[in-house]
Amino acid sequence: MKKLLTFVLIVMLACLFLDKVGGSDMHMQFNGDDVDGPLEWLFGLVFAGGGLLIAAMALVCAAVVTGVALAGVGVVLIAVVALCVVLVLALSTPVLLPLLIPVAIVWLIVSRNRKQAQARQQGL
Repeated sequence: MKKLLTFVLIVMLACLFLDKVGGSDMHMQFNGDDVDGPLEWLFGLVFAGGGLLIAAMALVCAAVVTGVALAGVGVVLIAVVALCVVLVLALSTPVLLPLLIPVAIVWLIVSRNRKQAQARQQGL
């Protein structure tokens, strides 16, 4: 932090002592008076930095608002997709019934074997 502060101080002093930092034809007026020399450059730098800071804050606010709005839309879309899946399953249950009978038989056999294995382990 100390190195950064010394660097900023050196740059500001250089701006004050230099006549012009970079050539430009920009003319700045402050309260009706022309500002010339390094002070013109310093004011331009400060105002440009302030504009960039305001723009960055506006972008962050826009991103937060967009994130909140799209998160709400996303929740609604997930609910709609889940409702559609439940509706499709409800409508296809009579068609899937012949497939569910063998699945139920296999499930019963596996669960019975698992219960018997657990009973043997507890009995030891």
